[in-house]
Amino acid sequence: MSDHMHAHDASFDNSPSFVDERGGNTALVCYGLMIATLFTAFATGLIALIVAYIAREDDNHWTNSHYTFLIRTFWISILYAIIVGFFSFVIGWIPLIGWAVVSLMVLFTTAWFVGRNVIGLLRALAGRPIDNPRSWLFG
Repeated sequence: MSDHMHAHDASFDNSPSFVDERGGNTALVCYGLMIATLFTAFATGLIALIVAYIAREDDNHWTNSHYTFLIRTFWISILYAIIVGFFSFVIGWIPLIGWAVVSLMVLFTTAWFVGRNVIGLLRALAGRPIDNPRSWLFG
């Protein structure tokens, strides 16, 4: 064997000794679980919520903004679901107009939910934090 394969490379001596153990994989899994919520009636969203609460820490790491964003996405979507349910009960029985209003509310809520999670997922894949994780829109 060649000694070249076992030679010591001095360029690694200057590398930082701290290794980022929180690379964002947990945030990616949480976003996947949140998107799967559309097909599981909030079951996987509840799992994502619990994981986000556990994984979030009290430092300025970029992943914490994603966990805050995920937690708020879950609770705001529950609020929107309650509002849509209320309007379905109140005006959903009215033919055409009630159905149209409720359908538009469901469409808006679904688009908001998917958009928020996809934007968060893309930022997590890029290793970027959410600019405003407490936002009601898209951060």
